[in-house]
Amino acid sequence: MWGIISTTFLGIYCLMSYYIVRRGCTIMGDSFSPFYRKVFWCFLGLTIFSFPISELTEDFLPAAGGFWLTLWGWYSMVAVVYLFLFVLFIDLFRLLDQGIGFVPVRIKDSTKTPIVLGASVILMVILTLAYGTWNARNPIVTNYEITMDKEAGSLKQLRIAMISDIHYGAIIDAQRLESMVKIVNQLKPDLILFAGDIVEGSPTQAETKKLAAIFNEMHAKYGKFAVPGNHDRALRNDKELLYYFKEAGISVLRDDYIRVGNSFYVIGRDDPGHGRRQRRDLSYLVNGVDPSYPLIVLDHQPIDLKKAHENNIDLQLSGHTHRGQIFPSQFITGQIYDLDWGLLKKGSYHLIVSSGYGTWGPPMRIGNRPEVVYVKVNFR
Repeated sequence: MWGIISTTFLGIYCLMSYYIVRRGCTIMGDSFSPFYRKVFWCFLGLTIFSFPISELTEDFLPAAGGFWLTLWGWYSMVAVVYLFLFVLFIDLFRLLDQGIGFVPVRIKDSTKTPIVLGASVILMVILTLAYGTWNARNPIVTNYEITMDKEAGSLKQLRIAMISDIHYGAIIDAQRLESMVKIVNQLKPDLILFAGDIVEGSPTQAETKKLAAIFNEMHAKYGKFAVPGNHDRALRNDKELLYYFKEAGISVLRDDYIRVGNSFYVIGRDDPGHGRRQRRDLSYLVNGVDPSYPLIVLDHQPIDLKKAHENNIDLQLSGHTHRGQIFPSQFITGQIYDLDWGLLKKGSYHLIVSSGYGTWGPPMRIGNRPEVVYVKVNFR
């Protein structure tokens, strides 16, 4: 499945690149001097080929060099996407003008127009990348309030802080998580939940200790719970990481559940990993719970919604989608999932999907915000 997605994206990337080169040559015409032509071709070549080169060579380069080349590759990939979109917009504008003729002839015939258009497009791309980088580093709190028609012992309200898709690693490092700790502690939640993709790859022992120390700084009356995501290989295989998580007060639930006090259940599901792993059916997991209590499911991907509804789940918290992360990808995630961000209510069942805290791939967010989800749950 991942091979098909990668091949499809590469094909689309090649088509976008071809379109940019073809239209760039047409727009440039004879109005550019030889010097500016060389600058144009160097810029275009560096932008288009950096991404595939970085993907092909990242495993053969030293760690530091490979990181910076990969980072440049991701930026150049997003630059190609927005170069394509802006050039396409100009072409659509031109087609509209051919039918209506609202652009003055002196502007269309001016030798400066291609230069101004080219410079404007490049400036817009640079500003878009700069905004996306800033946006990814400035998370917000997204608030929800729901009501469950169940009793939770003596508990009348539960305040939940949920974080998904941190992708702790080379880009999302310990310093980037300081704001997360500050946000969560200011919310004073009763329960902290991590909905998968906490780490990227296999962190070193030093990085593992740093992450555990960060999580240890967050406090909640009823504890901290986590489930693995499709990137959390270490949460399945690294006993050292699990040990430090336990020391930080985090219980990792993999197809398991726990009753918290005499009030509610937290059910944690393992991630199917794009179908590569088998996980227990939800009906099996809820077999041992008392359905009269509120049932909260933590599932990295917003899937199995029908099963959740059929098994009397009251609240499911998920992430994974990043809400597309880079516009216009949210139109794709919106088609793949019943809900790729926000709140969905079906009868007594509630689903909340987060856009995530960190980033995967390009260290940017365009068209969405990184977030910490805050849910107030009212009980009967």
